[in-house]
This record gives sequence, C-alpha cells and structure tokens, in this order.
Amino acid sequence: MTARYLGTLDLADPLYEVLAHRVYPEITRPVFHVERLSTHGLVYRYREAQTRRTIVGKFYDTHDRDEGKIRRIKNEYRNLVRLRYLGFNTHPHYVVNPLCREERIGLAVAEEFVGGHDLDHYLRQAAHFDGGSALRESLGRLAAFLYRLHSKSAARAVVRLDEVAAYFARIVDKLQRQGLITSEHVNEHLRLRDRWLGRPGMLAEAATVHGDATPTNFLFPSRDDVVAIDLERMKDADRAFDVGMVCGEIKHAFLWRTGSLDASEPFIRVFLERYARHFPSPDGAFREITHRIPFYMGLTELRIARNPWLDWAYRRRLVWEAHECLTWGLHL
Repeated sequence: MTARYLGTLDLADPLYEVLAHRVYPEITRPVFHVERLSTHGLVYRYREAQTRRTIVGKFYDTHDRDEGKIRRIKNEYRNLVRLRYLGFNTHPHYVVNPLCREERIGLAVAEEFVGGHDLDHYLRQAAHFDGGSALRESLGRLAAFLYRLHSKSAARAVVRLDEVAAYFARIVDKLQRQGLITSEHVNEHLRLRDRWLGRPGMLAEAATVHGDATPTNFLFPSRDDVVAIDLERMKDADRAFDVGMVCGEIKHAFLWRTGSLDASEPFIRVFLERYARHFPSPDGAFREITHRIPFYMGLTELRIARNPWLDWAYRRRLVWEAHECLTWGLHL
C-alpha cells in the first residue's frame, strides 16, 4: 500500500467537523494530515498533528448508481460493530474499532488505524528470502483467528449454494468481458461449477465469513495479535469460502513471484492443518474441509485473474490453473 500525501484537511471541509467533534473532542483545534491510501477506492488516512493519533476514513460516491456496491460499503460499520460485540475487540483476535460514520458526506466509516505487517509481507519474504518459518507462524495465527470467527458466529443454517453459483457466474462473466476467456470457456467453467455444487458434501453449515480474506486484509501488529480489516464483504457462507480463499491467495503469491506451482504447497498444507487442529476431531475436519477447498481455491484464482494490474499472460495462466484445480478436485 503506497500512501500519497495530500496536505492538511481544510477547516471548511464538512469532514473536519465530523472528525473534530466525534473522534477528537478533547482537542480544541485539531490539525489533520491527509494521505490517500487507495488508487481505486475512496480510502484516506488522517493523522492528528498534536496527538499523532491516526484513523482511516472510507467513503463512497454519493452519486454512484450501483446500489449494491453502496450498500456493501455502508455495511462495514455495522459488520465491525457486530464482531466487536461478539468479542473481537481485544487481544489477540480483533477487528478495527469503528469510530463514526456520516452518510451525509458519504463517510461509510472512520476507524482506528492499525500498523504492523500484513500477511502479504510474510508471503513476499518467504518467496524471495528465507522467511518460511515466519510465514508458517503467521499462517497458524491466521488459522486460529478464522476458526474463532467461523465458530463463534455459526449461523446454524445450511449454506445457500445459489448465492455461490451466482457469484461464480459474475466472475466468469467479467473474465469474458475482459477478453480473457471465450464463451466456450464460460460454458466449461459453469459446467464445472454445477458439478461441484451438485455434490452432497458441499451442503455445509453456514458461518459468518470475512468474505474478502486476501493477504492485505490481515495485520500482525505484535507477536500474538491478528487484526482483520475491510469487512464490507462479510456474510454468512461456508467456512471453506474463507479458508479456500486464503489457500488460493497463497498459491497465487508464490506462482506470481516465483513461477513455481509447487512452492506454495507446504504452506497451504500448514494453514489447513493449523485450521483443522482447532476442531474436536482434527483429522475428520481436515478431510471434510479439504473435500470442498478445491472449488473455493479455483473460484479465488478466477477472482484474482480479473485484476488488470497483473500481466495478461499471467492472468490467463491463473484462469488455466483455476480450471485445473476445479477439474482435479472433483476426483478427490
């Protein structure tokens, strides 16, 4: 994440009043240094000069006609409040603290800023340097966080596979519109999707999942803590949705950086074993979850392939890898 400094927040900006009165009421005349954190989203960091306390503000375009997108962004405040109420508000597993929101100016949430390395840092160290032990340790901590999230918030209902099917179709449609796959490839991927979702073993118990379990969305500010950010896509789904996404992201991280198909395998297995060990029957849980994982890994690889900042040839390779994963997994 590369921050771009924009100067100080103007006193006439309506955001100034919101931050000054709701977040920093103890400061008579706060001064906010502003940085933009996202090139494709309205995400900014504000550091108050006197206290040096820092927060992050996430906004949505009030003129955007995509109601689904607006609703998702707005949901983050509520999602953070819910998880903190469930106990994710203290060491060692927590989510960032939502401080306020103000729809009048498109402020979806102002939240505390948490420093520390993210999971991508450890993936990069393991791919390029001798950082395998640090990555294994961080994956173990992430596995414990996700197990607690999924188990503490279990919905006690069967996952809705029609929603998974629709999400898969949207991703494949986007890939076709981008020119990465043909209509014939679309039909092949949808055929694989239907074979997967028709398997009895895919009817798992739903739980609350992060929904966007990418490496940059988990921070490790200390030796023990794991902090989750970007909860706007949180939903009730199969716990394998998160677990498979992490596995798919690990595979991508090594394939992208090293070109190796096998370099990620030991770390994927470590993550799955560390996740399964928290169940009363670890071996049974490992078998059950890994039965569904290839579908969600393939879905994740297709999802990553949409990103235009990746090399075109690599994006096509990811699509091929997703197809291989979906095909191979049906034989487990």
